[in-house]
Amino acid sequence: MKRLAGVTLALLLTCAMASAQQIKHSHEGRFYVGFQAGPMLNIYENYFSYKENGKTFGLITYQAGLVGGYDVNDILGLRLSASYAKNAGACNTKNTSAHGFYPYTFQSVNVFADAILDLHGLSDLSTFFRAKLYGGLGLGHSFNMTDSKHPWQDVSDPNTVFGFRMGAIFEYNITDNIGIFGDLCGEAYTDKYNGLMPSATEQAENYEGYGGFPLDLRGLISVGVLYRF
Repeated sequence: MKRLAGVTLALLLTCAMASAQQIKHSHEGRFYVGFQAGPMLNIYENYFSYKENGKTFGLITYQAGLVGGYDVNDILGLRLSASYAKNAGACNTKNTSAHGFYPYTFQSVNVFADAILDLHGLSDLSTFFRAKLYGGLGLGHSFNMTDSKHPWQDVSDPNTVFGFRMGAIFEYNITDNIGIFGDLCGEAYTDKYNGLMPSATEQAENYEGYGGFPLDLRGLISVGVLYRF
């Protein structure tokens, strides 16, 4: 009898778990707010000079931001974000007589509007966990440039430029209202985000990034928490 009861209980639990996996936890028509933060990799003109001078980790800084979004349905979502970051750049190294290292830092505030595709919304699988892709357009405002001590190159301050980004979100819903997530993002800004827009006369042979590449890049890894209304 005990063995039969045990087998019955095991079967019931198995069936319950299997049924739970098929539950569609819909977020359609719901708003949410959240906070996220994490490290950031700066890839601007002369970023290679950090490595050449044994300062590679100086390219890693930090960022944090607030997000607010709306799930149109279980496939499509919209999101607005505003973030603050500390950034790291460097002035021209190769075309100076001393070939010195001229690093500087600056602050930035960035706003983006994103369209989000929920991959799990395309299936009937459990959506406690959600994988999403997104792309967005925005503005970046950089300011408070520190002095690089460069002998002749000027860094403009402040600057406001256009930006675009793409990324992936991995979200887990602890409850129907509270979730945690990771956000992997690549951002690109029109040149001068970091205060530099070098001309072709500053192009150093065999080195990219002076007068050629027109974008300033950032790579971000964030973790965050959200509340869904």
